[in-house]
Amino acid sequence: MNFKNKIIYKIGSSDIGKRILKGAFWSFTGTALAKLIVLLGGMLCARILGKVEYGEFGMIRSTISMFVALGTVGLGLTATKYISEYRECNKNKISSIFILTNVFSIITGILVTFIVLLFAPYLAEKSLNAPYLITEIRFGAILLFFTIIDAVQTGTLAGFEDFKSIAINTFISNVGEVILMLIGAYYYNVIGAVVGFGLGYVILFFLNVDSIKKNIQRDRLQINMKSVSIQDLGILYRFSIPATLSSLMVAPAFWFVRSLLVRQGGFSEMGLYEVADQWKIIILFIPSAISQIVLPILSNIVGKKDSNSFWNVLKYNIYLNIVVSFVLVMFVVLASNYILKFYGTEFSDNRPIIILAFSTIFTSISCVVGLAISSKAKMWIGFFFNAFWACMLIIFSYIFLYNDLGAVGLSLAVLCSYMVHALLQFMYLYFIVRV
Repeated sequence: MNFKNKIIYKIGSSDIGKRILKGAFWSFTGTALAKLIVLLGGMLCARILGKVEYGEFGMIRSTISMFVALGTVGLGLTATKYISEYRECNKNKISSIFILTNVFSIITGILVTFIVLLFAPYLAEKSLNAPYLITEIRFGAILLFFTIIDAVQTGTLAGFEDFKSIAINTFISNVGEVILMLIGAYYYNVIGAVVGFGLGYVILFFLNVDSIKKNIQRDRLQINMKSVSIQDLGILYRFSIPATLSSLMVAPAFWFVRSLLVRQGGFSEMGLYEVADQWKIIILFIPSAISQIVLPILSNIVGKKDSNSFWNVLKYNIYLNIVVSFVLVMFVVLASNYILKFYGTEFSDNRPIIILAFSTIFTSISCVVGLAISSKAKMWIGFFFNAFWACMLIIFSYIFLYNDLGAVGLSLAVLCSYMVHALLQFMYLYFIVRV
């Protein structure tokens, strides 16, 4: 038996290998198709709105994403971690975790939506220096509620390892999002694009509700309020709070440095950066899909106390992410000039795309390691890494933006901050965990 056949036989005969392959198939195909639809939609939307208005639209989306991190309060990650961990060894716990995460997501969703509605004038006037965007931000705030609920629903489905439903639901909702966003942008400019973008999350909400019901019926789970215990409330305190703080280091940090870019270079530079950021997200779709698979499987292994399997899964996924990211980066770098032509003549500087593309190699490493830390419930360690990364991002952004580098400067700040982040996490694995 040659080396290739040995690898195939080893994966095929392993329960974990089969679960990874099944999850990978649905995550890769579903995510790839969804990202392709969103990418094409972004190109068309940029052509419809133009460079400045597309930059405004990107800033509003970034603002909504910042508050999504606050609203979910780590509940999606909590659902994935504990539903997957208890799925085989303690099914009674699943009902309690499901109810707590969903009820708290509704409460926080309402609170955060109200906060954004209330402070929309301040965000538009003081932070973005664009008082004319108050109405657009408020429309985004109303749709924010569904975005927060969706995050917890997706975390629940990942806990059940139902990657097929996640892939199908995401694809359908993204198709709806793009169609509605383009129609809205064509007839109502930025505010129409915002509403269309948000309605995609409303579609995803209803699709996820149906998928979760099917998983509960399949596993014959009894979901009732009597299952909720004080001990499980402690899980939210120990896990969700530091998970929230970790998340809050990411979206607000990106929002803050984007607002710096708007103030220094205007929405024109923001539009250029938004295009580059789209391709950063495209490159990361496979590492993100891998991470989506890794967390529930690692958490399930933690529940079984199988240390050897845990570290093998972690190492192989780190290696896989590095290789896949590098191949995709080289493709985008070589095709960057051709890519920009699809966005229109206003988008000609390919440097932000190239720089952000290389940043994804370090981001992909951080992604897998961060979720491995989460599967071990070492959330305060994860918070430390993210806090340090956020500080580095802001410091580098100030340095590069105040040297009038615009979108190129912010792209360099992202690259440098993720290099530092990946190095710290690698040192943690090597010297503390000793993989």
